[in-house]
Amino acid sequence: MTPPRPGHATTAAVSLAAAFALTASGAAPGAVATPMLRGDYPTWSEVQAAKQSEAATRAEVAKIERLVLDLMAESNRLGRDALMAAEEANIARAALADAEAKSTRLASQVADAQRRADDSAALASGLVARLARAGGGTPSIALAFSSEADADALLARLGTMSKLSSSSAALVERALFDKRTLTALQDEAALAERERADLADAAQRAADDAAKAVAAVEAQLAQHAATQTVLYAQLASLKGTTAELERQYLEGIANQQPTPPANPGAGQPTNPGGGQPSTPPSQQPSSPPQQPSPSPTQPPTNPPPGVDPTPPPPTSSLVDGAIAFAKAQLGKPYGNAMGPDVYDCAGLVKAAYASVGVYVGPWGSTSQYNYLAGQNRLVPIGQIKAGDLLFYADGGSASATKYHVAIYLGGNQMLEAPYPGLTVRITSMRTFDLVPYAGRPTG
Repeated sequence: MTPPRPGHATTAAVSLAAAFALTASGAAPGAVATPMLRGDYPTWSEVQAAKQSEAATRAEVAKIERLVLDLMAESNRLGRDALMAAEEANIARAALADAEAKSTRLASQVADAQRRADDSAALASGLVARLARAGGGTPSIALAFSSEADADALLARLGTMSKLSSSSAALVERALFDKRTLTALQDEAALAERERADLADAAQRAADDAAKAVAAVEAQLAQHAATQTVLYAQLASLKGTTAELERQYLEGIANQQPTPPANPGAGQPTNPGGGQPSTPPSQQPSSPPQQPSPSPTQPPTNPPPGVDPTPPPPTSSLVDGAIAFAKAQLGKPYGNAMGPDVYDCAGLVKAAYASVGVYVGPWGSTSQYNYLAGQNRLVPIGQIKAGDLLFYADGGSASATKYHVAIYLGGNQMLEAPYPGLTVRITSMRTFDLVPYAGRPTG
């Protein structure tokens, strides 16, 4: 499928207001500020009232969980649009870098060819002058090298002269060869420069589109995150857990499905995605709610080039160092950079592995996937180990543009710079849009 146009955002399923304030009455002690949202978002007064009976508690929990999953799904859609636009900019930037390198290389080759052509022309011109003085002919130096056609004619005339030795003929032929080589390189360099200029314009347009895509969703994504924080706190109050446990539980569910489950009936416990049922306050769990096991995309029977079906294990010391670097960036904001203060997904991956001296490819998810494929460093997703790189593309296609990359930590966890409005984080591994091959930079 063709990725969405840069800047295009899916129509919001949830309408959020900008103001944040505590409810005027009934706010829970120590509760975080409740965004003033539409009427179906619960207030702290409603949460406290629901705790008066088990049935009301279960109904309120079901309602809030549904709201959180809706917000997560909408955030993921908005973030995915922004990531796709950003990756298009990364691809355009990589193409420009290649074109600039080619243009620079050709310019150097032209300069070298010019020096060789000048040197060989000087030698041939001296030969022509000597022949003219010796009565072997009257071609002038200007005629000899004023144009390629004249030079060809001169060579033909010199070739018929009995006084022309084989070494002299070779010298003239060398001069002609060097001149033609220079002309061809000059034409190629001019074409490369035109292509570079076109790609520079395209890269700037893609960067502008990506910036517009981020601006279109950043405030809404940040507000979604703030609202989820309130809802996690409300769930924790109703269930007697913690907001962090509720976040982990619901992220585990949301990361295994493209859209939230159907809305459960009022008063019924939720059991989305195969996780544990919602627990009322009287049944406090002693450990984090169990997350569903991932069901990653199954790789084809015949893997494409670049996939090692029996890969060596990753180098633990390098993986540990890269992961330690990445964890040190937790909480830093998402941004179009490779650090040190902000990161995008590919920038974080590149910086983490660069910290241990490992090159994972250019800056960009697609470029990194292609580089690792070229190094035969892709592994089937069923064989992933800590430190491997998880890639995401439309429909999980191995041939599509990779709009996101994350570092697998093991235990169904991954570390990522997610998308605008969020910070570098550890979350459960998403399987929606997951490419069936991971990158293994070491081993």
